[in-house]
Amino acid sequence: MGTPEDYDRASSFSTSMGNSPDWTPVASAKCEMKQECVEVWRDVNVLQQRLQEETGDASPTDRPSPLLAVSRAKQLQLQAQVEVLESQQPQLMSTHKKVVEAVLVNHLKESIEQLSELLPAMQAQQKELSASLELEEQVLHQRQELGRMLEARLAEVPEAHETSVDSRVKTFRRKLKQAEQFHTDLVQRLAEFLDTHFPPPQPAKGKRRRRHGSGPVDKTLDVDDPQWTPLNTMIETLINKSVDSPHDPYIPMEPRYWPPYIEMLLRCGIAQRHPDDSNRLKLAPFNL
Repeated sequence: MGTPEDYDRASSFSTSMGNSPDWTPVASAKCEMKQECVEVWRDVNVLQQRLQEETGDASPTDRPSPLLAVSRAKQLQLQAQVEVLESQQPQLMSTHKKVVEAVLVNHLKESIEQLSELLPAMQAQQKELSASLELEEQVLHQRQELGRMLEARLAEVPEAHETSVDSRVKTFRRKLKQAEQFHTDLVQRLAEFLDTHFPPPQPAKGKRRRRHGSGPVDKTLDVDDPQWTPLNTMIETLINKSVDSPHDPYIPMEPRYWPPYIEMLLRCGIAQRHPDDSNRLKLAPFNL
């Protein structure tokens, strides 16, 4: 390890180099790094002396010191920086005043030429940006107008929607009422027509009808035994069945249905028999 006198001589040498007239920035950086190295080694020497005093005659190499390792790492880093600065030795400008002025004038001329070449491109770019800005402002103005119009329409939508819904509900109710009234009138007129032209069979006491005026008595045509269902009731049952269950519009032929009425409905095409069961009827699909 170095002695304090060596460190003082290195420090005085660095100070004298800083006062030299041939001093350069690189030399200044070297001097500062050397000065820092001197200070670090001085601290390391002091710590090593303290360690020797505390441990007695033990050799400093017997026990590794963390501070010594850190100091060595710093030394290597500073030496690397010094080498980099030495390899990048800057070219110093001449100290002659006219030479310096000529160099500066040439540099300014080159800068002016470069800026002159760049100026038209910048002006063209400025024009493009100005045109783009005007277009964007127009689009922004149009969108703002559209936004105000949409807000106004949006404010009117609830009232218009409520009015439209109310008017539609009223229209549907009016049409439904008209349809119900038309259905009632139609059923009433149908009942009147059937009662007038197809009255229910009246029982005749002590009389039985014979088929073709002779032969055995046909008990199915006897009007004395059951109470026959009127024709309008039969037709109404067929209509209700076709409306309520269009997937299965057939009704069974009950004993209360008068056979002549059934035959008349079949012959006139008002009713149809089931293809697999002749005892079931349905209203003919007039809409097909």
